[in-house]
Amino acid sequence: MLEEKPDRLRRRTQETRSRETREKLLRATIDVLLESGYAGLTTALVDARAGVTSGARVHHFPTKADLVIAATAYVYERCGELGQQRAEAASCSQEPLRDYVDDCLSIYFDWPFIAALEVVLAARSDPALFAKIHPVLQRFHDGMRRTWLEALVRAGYDRTQTEIDLRLTLNLLRGMATNRIWQNDAEEYRRLIDDWLGRVKLVRGGDATTAAVAGPRAPKRPRRRA
Repeated sequence: MLEEKPDRLRRRTQETRSRETREKLLRATIDVLLESGYAGLTTALVDARAGVTSGARVHHFPTKADLVIAATAYVYERCGELGQQRAEAASCSQEPLRDYVDDCLSIYFDWPFIAALEVVLAARSDPALFAKIHPVLQRFHDGMRRTWLEALVRAGYDRTQTEIDLRLTLNLLRGMATNRIWQNDAEEYRRLIDDWLGRVKLVRGGDATTAAVAGPRAPKRPRRRA
């Protein structure tokens, strides 16, 4: 086998180091967002948490806005990948809509939603930040809706009614997720979710279900490498 040329090997090593630095910065940004919020996040804090120099960070993310937009995209890309896996399995499930609920819970009842909410609230009064974060969120939600709609249609659900059910369910859960910030009543939320799923099933002509909603399976929170 021919040996790899030194310049090609050097280029690959540089690309690996650049990718690792970028990921350290994104993970550190998420941690600082969760701990200090958007207002408390500074590039200096992220640099220290990631263990990189300000010069190395500027090479990848020149500004605070660049950092938080990329970190939000990073979070939702991971959530989207997990959602696709769950949707594929849900196509053969007895209760695919409940599987959709579980997927939503893993996002909105855990750290991914909190991290994104910090950025969204800041973007409300910052047009430049909003213009950058809006496509990230729109891409995630459009992909999530398409993925789960196709999964439920494959499972035998009517396309038109299912699209309505998915939108209503998402807004119900997102509202609960916001409410959890000051009123974290897990039992009440489980009861309401079960009641909602039962109502949807009755409208479809089925029997109401009383099975408890499984606990949220959130993607593992990124941590800075030692």
